[in-house]
Amino acid sequence: MSKSPSHDDHAPLSQLIEDLQVRIAFLDDLVEQLNDQVAQQNTEIADLNKKMQLLYQRVEASDLSEGIAPFDPLSNKPPHY
Repeated sequence: MSKSPSHDDHAPLSQLIEDLQVRIAFLDDLVEQLNDQVAQQNTEIADLNKKMQLLYQRVEASDLSEGIAPFDPLSNKPPHY
């Protein structure tokens, strides 16, 4: 004959299920925190990209040839040589 399950047989299974539920709750919280961090970093990266584009535009728009003499390594030696 089969043995009817007692309350003691369900205790380890119940504890295991409770432990898994706690772990899932912590993992859900961690995923939410990571999602918030990724969203914040995405915003920061977009802002940095805009700033870089503005800098590139300013560099391309400026005429770097004015006021800057070309460097000749043979005639223009640094003072420590």
